[in-house]
Amino acid sequence: MALVAVAATARRQSPNQKGDRQAFEDFLRRGWFERLSVEYRGELHPVYHIFYKWFRCELVHEGSLPVDVEFMPDPEPGMLSIRAGGAPEYILRVSRGWFQELVHVVMTADVNKDLFQN
Repeated sequence: MALVAVAATARRQSPNQKGDRQAFEDFLRRGWFERLSVEYRGELHPVYHIFYKWFRCELVHEGSLPVDVEFMPDPEPGMLSIRAGGAPEYILRVSRGWFQELVHVVMTADVNKDLFQN
């Protein structure tokens, strides 16, 4: 649901943007997400791209996450972690706190001020 909320907020922010992917990635690219990349499937990808392509799209279109993605506990409360596993597993591990962060980004987006009151 956090990913759907990001997609909806991205569309509110850029209603004329061509394509859901571009709107989604542009929305997350504006914050600190733009500075984070991680190796996944042998290539370096920005985190916002991973959340769109392998989380949002896989869940919406396939009903599940890729088999090479796993969740892990947050290292500490409020601390986010993302790790690319090496041989022999090559699994992307993402802490659960990322989804709380995505919800926070949605709730504090300027375009959503009329929806959420602090």
